[in-house]
Amino acid sequence: MSSAIWTESLSIPVIAEYDVCVVGGGVAGVAAALASAREGAKTCLIEKEYALGGLATLGLVVIYLPLCDGRGRQVISGISEELLKTSLKYAPGNLPACWANPDGDPEARKNARYRTNFEAAPFMIALEELLRDAGVTLMYDSRFCGVRRTGRHIDGVILENKSGRVGVGARMVVDASGDADVCFAAGEKTVSSPANVCTGWYFSQGKDGVQLRIVSDSIHGEIPAGHRYYAGDRHDDVTAHAIDGRRMIMEDVMKRRAAGDEGLYPLMIPTYDGMRMTRRLSGAYELDESEAFVDFEDSVGMTGDWRRPGPVFALPWRTLVGTENDNIAASGRCISVTTDMWDITRVIPTAAVTGQAAGLGAALAARQGIGLNELSVNRLQAALRQNGVIIEKP
Repeated sequence: MSSAIWTESLSIPVIAEYDVCVVGGGVAGVAAALASAREGAKTCLIEKEYALGGLATLGLVVIYLPLCDGRGRQVISGISEELLKTSLKYAPGNLPACWANPDGDPEARKNARYRTNFEAAPFMIALEELLRDAGVTLMYDSRFCGVRRTGRHIDGVILENKSGRVGVGARMVVDASGDADVCFAAGEKTVSSPANVCTGWYFSQGKDGVQLRIVSDSIHGEIPAGHRYYAGDRHDDVTAHAIDGRRMIMEDVMKRRAAGDEGLYPLMIPTYDGMRMTRRLSGAYELDESEAFVDFEDSVGMTGDWRRPGPVFALPWRTLVGTENDNIAASGRCISVTTDMWDITRVIPTAAVTGQAAGLGAALAARQGIGLNELSVNRLQAALRQNGVIIEKP
């Protein structure tokens, strides 16, 4: 059998031109598109699914992790805080009263983190409303499949959708794919992780009503004998992860039935792959977990550590910007960090922080007609502060 498939050369129509093109409609992509459009840039957001939110909504990871340091100090604000409140627009959560009130009790905040649970479907709808109100052009059912480059400049992205293979021209590109797909296709250096475990977040209906269940192969960082790890940049691993995750969910359901809840069934299962760390940018600087409380002159936001109280990290602009292309920025779990730090920056609130910085920076650079590495960090920081972002440690 032949080892290659030959196809005729196709002329790909360019269907539109944008100042900023955001690839990926998870929380990072939503934040990037909002920041860009609000800065006046003509912005599109490309999403392979039919809804926004990515893992947060379609993946049923319905916990908006903390915006604070666990010691009573807020370290994340801006669009990330706006999205937390948006997640509660059409359904109540469990936001602590001391954080719901801007003048909440400082002592109470030391014992309650600024976080909430949310409902997936209402959040999807509220996110879509936010983007439409901001004037963002949404492209659903559109899978990114390549870039067009001239030297160090990405001229646009290539998509597959119901219209066939099409091109979208862009002055700036934000990779919010979650898997650094655009960075990889554009020749940026990337790092992949083959160490994802099988997971499944699902809602069940049983004798105790509707419950959120989280099942995972990981037990204190280890997986049982005979089980496997998965790489998010391998198509066969992605398929296996989805199948094995659903099998794990049904095993959990059957165990619970055998334990006495005979009528229990899975009410809602993820429709989005649940791998946590797949592929990321390896840029000019990789932020490490050892750099808590370190000041960076090019900080574009802050984050705490969702796993424990105390550490606070500044997020350098250098961790977002590509080195092989002048007009690409990464955001969300795609940014340039070490493996240890990846687990901190991949989560919803931090993804929104980096998304806002990437989108705003892209809009400013597009307006000036310069590359992202030429953009004045001082000007970007001033614009972020004006939009409510916390840049320095509290």
